[in-house]
Amino acid sequence: MNAQLPFSDRQVVDALARGSFFAFTWKVFQTLHPDPADAFIPNWHVEAMCHALEDVRIGPTRRLVITVPPRHLKSIATAVAYPAFLIGRQPGCKVLVASYSLDLARKHSDDFRTILECDWYRRLFPQARINPRGTRGEEIRTTAGGVRKAVSTGGAVTGFGADYVIVDDLLKAQDAASDTERERAKTYLDSSLLTRLNNPDQGRIIAIQQRLHEDDPAGYLLSKGMYRHLNLPAIAEEDEGVATGSGKFFQRTKGSALFPQRFDLPTLERLRREMGSAAFTMQYQQNPISPDGSQLRWEWFGIYDEHPERNRFQMVVMSWDTGMSSDPKSDYSVATTWGYRENCWYLLSVFRDRLDYPDLKRTVLRLGEECKADLVLIEKAATGIPLLQECHSQMPSRFREVRPSVDKVVRFNAACAPIEAGQVLLPRDAIWLSDFRRELMGFPRAKHDDQVDSVSQFLNWAVGNGFRRTYRGQMRKEGKDDEWRR
Repeated sequence: MNAQLPFSDRQVVDALARGSFFAFTWKVFQTLHPDPADAFIPNWHVEAMCHALEDVRIGPTRRLVITVPPRHLKSIATAVAYPAFLIGRQPGCKVLVASYSLDLARKHSDDFRTILECDWYRRLFPQARINPRGTRGEEIRTTAGGVRKAVSTGGAVTGFGADYVIVDDLLKAQDAASDTERERAKTYLDSSLLTRLNNPDQGRIIAIQQRLHEDDPAGYLLSKGMYRHLNLPAIAEEDEGVATGSGKFFQRTKGSALFPQRFDLPTLERLRREMGSAAFTMQYQQNPISPDGSQLRWEWFGIYDEHPERNRFQMVVMSWDTGMSSDPKSDYSVATTWGYRENCWYLLSVFRDRLDYPDLKRTVLRLGEECKADLVLIEKAATGIPLLQECHSQMPSRFREVRPSVDKVVRFNAACAPIEAGQVLLPRDAIWLSDFRRELMGFPRAKHDDQVDSVSQFLNWAVGNGFRRTYRGQMRKEGKDDEWRR
């Protein structure tokens, strides 16, 4: 791969780099890495990151989280090239860039300065000039009033107002397991960085990192429900189309490598063995829950394709795990709905939201009626106590209280038995399936366990009420071992 952009005419190259952030990032990389042996590889994932970042600058996106493995050009693109491109296009733009360490912040700041002082950059953006009188340390100012300020976690930002806040790796990998360090990073986000926007309505916030923990800065921002998420696992976990700009999409196929020129599948498998499955799953697959977090095996679930009509089920049961309020820090209220036929339970739907009590009560009654539930199970604890009383008074035949006698880990382990026996089926496709899988497979280390509680409450009730394993065993006796999942 030639280290230069694939054009020889300087005016053509300049026009491309001035108008295309992807071409500009290419030029930045080759400036900072002039060795031909370390040439830029224009892989599609860099186009996807550049397109997402451009959508923040000129599109509707104002909040963006990008999760991508290490050594995939995330910092050069986001912490160096993007601020340079922003200030080139808007010389008065103010950009705040935060990293986990002062050394890293200084390196990116020095790289940014190198780009602004290059002849090619000065040709592209003649009005973006460094102001030597206003520049000091990690704060680089332009003669037009623009600035790129670099800070590290805990660094002072008082008095500085930004149009863009860029968060690049606010948490070190070795600190991810520390509750104290995660809380420190989140507090710094909320109290220092996110309050720095000059115009909170129009200002932009971007975070890019590898995942390190479910409650890391990226996970914390995503939990707010306001951020667009570009997720780029090293090995595709499903078929998907990823936008790369100009209406184009790169079609990833399940099991394919993200950056095969540098990290092909054999290399990634070697890294998995060297790092261990848990670290690899987090840092390279962007899934902060280790697949070894639960005794459950995903392949134990059966799969169904078509959603049977209500009248084809002998019974429909809804299981509620209720939260306390709509506060963003409250637990979720979760309802799983199950249909019983041919000695198997079909998971029909998952409801998950944070609700204040009046809305919770209305939702419980409404969903129970919509799915024509024969029974609605509610744990008699916290908000479940008044909920049971009020709902039972309206329809006593539908609502049942559940009183667990053991802790939730024991309950979940017991609930795995009917799943392993092949009695529990999931839909092949559902919008809630990815979050459902992540929580169940991450238990008990996952941040949330509300879906787990709803599932284990239901399955333990089912086993305790005589819904035993019969169907799979009968199918095997009849030589139809492959049919039980249908």
